[in-house]
Amino acid sequence: MKKIGILSALACSVLLAQADEIKVLEAVNVNGENSYVSRDDIDLSSPTNLYRIEKSAQFGTEVLSQKEIEAYKPKDIFDLLNKATGLDLTYQGRKSPFFINMRGGGSITYIVDGAILPSTSNRILQKIPMIAIEEIQIVRSSTALSLAPTIGIGASNSGSGVNIGFVIIRTKQPKKTQGLISTFYEQAVSQPAANGQSLYAGTAFGDIRGVNGYVGGMVSRFDRPSKDEWFDGSDAQSGMINGGLNYGGFALNLMGYKDSGRFEMQRGVKTDGTIDTAKWYYDPIDTTILSVDASMAWSENQITLFSMSKTDYEQEEHNENFANSSVAVKNYEEKTQTYSLRHNARFGNTFVQLGGQLTNSKGFGPNLSNSFNKFDTTVRGYALSVEQTLLGGDLVLDAGYRQDQKHIDNSVAAKNQTQFNANLDANNDVWLSPVNVFAFGALYNIDDTHTINARYMRANEGSGADFDLVAENNATLHEEEQTRYEIGIQAQYDKAFKPMVTYFDVHIKNQKSATTKTYTDTDGNEYYYYTESDSHKKGLELSINGVIAGATRYKFSWTRMLANETINSSATTDSIGISSPRNIYSAFISHTWEEYLF
Repeated sequence: MKKIGILSALACSVLLAQADEIKVLEAVNVNGENSYVSRDDIDLSSPTNLYRIEKSAQFGTEVLSQKEIEAYKPKDIFDLLNKATGLDLTYQGRKSPFFINMRGGGSITYIVDGAILPSTSNRILQKIPMIAIEEIQIVRSSTALSLAPTIGIGASNSGSGVNIGFVIIRTKQPKKTQGLISTFYEQAVSQPAANGQSLYAGTAFGDIRGVNGYVGGMVSRFDRPSKDEWFDGSDAQSGMINGGLNYGGFALNLMGYKDSGRFEMQRGVKTDGTIDTAKWYYDPIDTTILSVDASMAWSENQITLFSMSKTDYEQEEHNENFANSSVAVKNYEEKTQTYSLRHNARFGNTFVQLGGQLTNSKGFGPNLSNSFNKFDTTVRGYALSVEQTLLGGDLVLDAGYRQDQKHIDNSVAAKNQTQFNANLDANNDVWLSPVNVFAFGALYNIDDTHTINARYMRANEGSGADFDLVAENNATLHEEEQTRYEIGIQAQYDKAFKPMVTYFDVHIKNQKSATTKTYTDTDGNEYYYYTESDSHKKGLELSINGVIAGATRYKFSWTRMLANETINSSATTDSIGISSPRNIYSAFISHTWEEYLF
């Protein structure tokens, strides 16, 4: 396959930039220590960072900077995340295609400029152009409790299991007048030619009566057609505009993004071994994201942060088989609003974070396994964490608590349109059982070279008030309990050799999962029965990075799963080698030569 582009040529990614700008870029460590920080509000330790996390949670957090993203030249966000430590991409299924596994599985929350994305995120993210992104922050432990709800938003039930991590995506904010054009052309023997073009332009303005700020914009398109017998093509057009200003201790950022595209689902294989002739696709598949975030520094040690956003998602699902039903085209839409308020305060060597989020999601139409549904749900949550620095900064202890609770304002699912219209008022005004999460962390600098880190989390989530988590034969479903801990050690022997090893262990008791059997309630609504089992995941992560002779940078990571088990009364099954890999490797190397980065 050939790739020709302004920012890429042949098999190597070549970044045209000034050599002195590249040489100041240090490698991004997996523990989040990035010596190249272009904005204070994205420094992991800064109190002005909307997504600041505890010092012990920064250990193991991976930051992919703009320069690193450009060097990787990923096809899309999922292609990039598939290269991160401990993450692997799987094809989940036709209707919800791509899914990122983190340390063996579990749910991940995605956040774009303050917008907490709903369950349709894996269909939203695949179209966001990489040229629009400045940084991606991967938090591998949901013990960072201030970022977002620990349960999934949207949908009509509480699901199962506290989120295992967060992926935070920041769009570009120009530091000066700049423009960037990129294009690609791909040709393979087995597929039609693909192409795409993107343009980003922005400028920063200086001190105007004490005000400074920026404005930027992006337009992008791509087309990846497919052979008719494969039918797995996609295309999209997108645009973004953002801006911000700073005045004294006040900062404000606004972002608007919109895209529209088509996504074809590869034809499946029927039970007789032949390829299904039906064409199944989304067209159009539209996304709109609007976000605002602001911060007010009352003093150096007292800062309030606020964000709000609105995400609109809509899809039209087509399938030739629909011609045999009463609905030729299935339309689904989901609207999500999020609000976040937090205050960061420092009192000597004590740092306190207090705040919470409120999210509301409304969905209507056929989506995934539901032929028809309607839901209006709200999740409210609040969190408190305290960090204490001791021994002159060599020891940092933290503790946190968070509670999230989902309210079902309205929810109904049905097998057909007639049943759906007859039961629009089913399951109203229901509070699900709250989720309570406790987290503790410690980071200790043993000496100038070695640092050790430990984190522990315990969470419980009831199931009794959840209207559609029902077990077969009236069996009792129990409260779900989750414990998670990890311990790691990092060393910085030299700029050329910075290793880190982390052991992680996650145990979930009474984890809920849907069965293939269904039941019908008194209103005529059909739901799946649920069952419960225990699960256990554990593994080791090794990461090494460094800079050789100031010009060559490398990063290598290896995640080895030691167990990924599901345990119930009848059997214990291990998914390693079946649905999850035993080993995940990632390697990256770059070299600076004069004005080029290879």
